[in-house]
Amino acid sequence: MNLDLSLLTPEEADYWPMLRKYAVDTGLNPDEMEKCYRFAFEAHKGQLRESGEPFITHPLWVAKVIIQLGIGHKASFAAMLHDCVEDTAVTLDEIATNFGDETALLVSGLTEVKKKTSGIEVYETSIDVFRQFLFSSVNDVRVLIIRLVDKLHNGLTIKYLSKERQIKYAKRVMGIYGPVAEYVGLHYFKRLLEDIAFEILMPDETEKIQRLIEERKSEEVKALVVIREAISEMMKINNIVKFDVQGRIKGLYSTYLKAQRKGEDNVRDRVGVRIITENIENCYMVLGLLHSKYKYLPDEFDDYISNPKPNGYRSIQTTLLWKDRLTVEVQIRTKEMHEFDEFGPASHIVYKMNKGMTDGVGLEWVKDLVKWQSTDMENVKNYQINVLKDYIYVFTPKGDTIQMPKGSTALDFAYRIHSDLGNHCGGTRINKKMSKINTALKTGDIVEIIVNKKISVNRDWLDWTTTGFAKTQIRKEMKE
Repeated sequence: MNLDLSLLTPEEADYWPMLRKYAVDTGLNPDEMEKCYRFAFEAHKGQLRESGEPFITHPLWVAKVIIQLGIGHKASFAAMLHDCVEDTAVTLDEIATNFGDETALLVSGLTEVKKKTSGIEVYETSIDVFRQFLFSSVNDVRVLIIRLVDKLHNGLTIKYLSKERQIKYAKRVMGIYGPVAEYVGLHYFKRLLEDIAFEILMPDETEKIQRLIEERKSEEVKALVVIREAISEMMKINNIVKFDVQGRIKGLYSTYLKAQRKGEDNVRDRVGVRIITENIENCYMVLGLLHSKYKYLPDEFDDYISNPKPNGYRSIQTTLLWKDRLTVEVQIRTKEMHEFDEFGPASHIVYKMNKGMTDGVGLEWVKDLVKWQSTDMENVKNYQINVLKDYIYVFTPKGDTIQMPKGSTALDFAYRIHSDLGNHCGGTRINKKMSKINTALKTGDIVEIIVNKKISVNRDWLDWTTTGFAKTQIRKEMKE
């Protein structure tokens, strides 16, 4: 799957011919897609982005990528319409009437995620639970995929934002959206997002890595051409006909991490190739041929086909000793494995699995993430997330996230922070509105506890609740 991520230019008067091409290429109905395109174009008419470009270039770029991912016309509709409800006069009812209830549900999910997460400051102490909150807020894996593509476009056009907003974006990418992309299986987007964030947060380190890359670039590019040719020739000689040898040079952030772990002189695998074969038998045949011809580093060898990673990643990885101290990382996998390793649920590998097209080994994580309840791709239940369904995630006023069992009340929240806070809880504000202490909480609620009498505990504890992990803003209303 080779994605076109080129940005839309504001000079174009009509983006439909470009979208139509991708719609036809992926088997979508161009007439239905054009109707949605015209609807979104009209809704955002006159709106501009921070760059001064027409606002419509953002949702249309997101839609362009979603269409190429091949996750269906409903997801493509939702990508084009994902900002309509919040930023225009369009309602969910209008979307449902024109494009179906499923599209409206996806747009609603995207709108809710944006509402619940914007403005919430994410502290390092709460990042893990915030990621869980994000998952629990979404009941359709396509919402997460569209959200990540949305964040990528924001990153690719981030130069128009203030430095402060760029840093906020980058911190969220590193703490939340990068790991979410990895968890969902969208490694392709994870790498792009993290490279953007790395350049923003660590400009000095970025410059240093760029210098290191520039010094070795010409040597690595030449080596990559030679390596690909040599491997291709080896495959043909051994009658392995159906294969693809792809070259790649490691990105900025992953190179930095490798240098941090092993030192700049030991970044061994910036040059790499992927060998994509027809079946698993050929994967092991290729491995044997490579190890019989070239020396390799035993401590860099991993067989994730027979022993997949918990997230379903499958590939054989080995690092070969090439000429002139150059080492090359080689990944060997089937086409199905490659699509899944790069694009996770968007690759439809699990759908193919249900049709008997792959053995399904190592995809237990996906079976948990997505309930593939039917082979009918029009069934929205195919995409229902089945993780963290027994919990809710609520915020303190300062932005920390608290995980609680589903059905918990505001009083339970107070006791979750500290028993004394629960014992002296006189009331609560939920989303800045006075509420009863037995009010059941929902994911995304911002909860403030009102203490109606002086708490007889030492000052250290009170300071901890207001400035430590909980960061709870306790409204102290002293009543005699």
